[in-house]
Amino acid sequence: MEKSRVLVVGGTGYIGRRIVKASLAQGHETYVLMRPEIGLDIDKLQMLLSFKAQGARLLEASLDDHQGLVAAVKQVDVVVSAMSGVHFRSHNLHLQLKLVEAIKEAGNVKRFLPSEFGMDPARMGHALEPGRITFDEKMEIRRAIEEGNIPHTYISANCFAAYFVPNLCQMCTLLPPKEKVHVYGDGNVKGTINKYYLYYLISPSF
Repeated sequence: MEKSRVLVVGGTGYIGRRIVKASLAQGHETYVLMRPEIGLDIDKLQMLLSFKAQGARLLEASLDDHQGLVAAVKQVDVVVSAMSGVHFRSHNLHLQLKLVEAIKEAGNVKRFLPSEFGMDPARMGHALEPGRITFDEKMEIRRAIEEGNIPHTYISANCFAAYFVPNLCQMCTLLPPKEKVHVYGDGNVKGTINKYYLYYLISPSF
């Protein structure tokens, strides 16, 4: 199998760290963008050093430094953006658009996978606020990618139970509500629940 040079943006995140490990395990030449904004976050620094020890190469560049970002992108064939879903809002949406602009200028990327690790925004035209804005912003990124003629793959993995089961699908909290639960939409939306995952939440020793 032909190997690629893969750059992971957001490599210390929930999904990103797993993508870095998978890329290394597959034998790809793996790069991880190390943003100067990481500062004194010891946990993330240790994770990056762990990646380096496993064979990954760290590329220091800020998403606010266009030329530095272009220089980083020019070293790879594939770019995977694993920026967190919460990072789509406001200024972080702007950052992913900057990544798209850098890829467009570099002109050498054979495949770009943007941060699409959630519901397919093209199917979410009926979504209600406050969630709707996230899908609108994802579509803005898609338009920029397609208008830039960037080879791409969208991965819509739907949602992770770890994010929604513990808080009973309540916005802006990681803990289950004690007083009341908000039901979004008309309350008739179909869904699936993994009962074994619920058992685990109730009894981690299960």
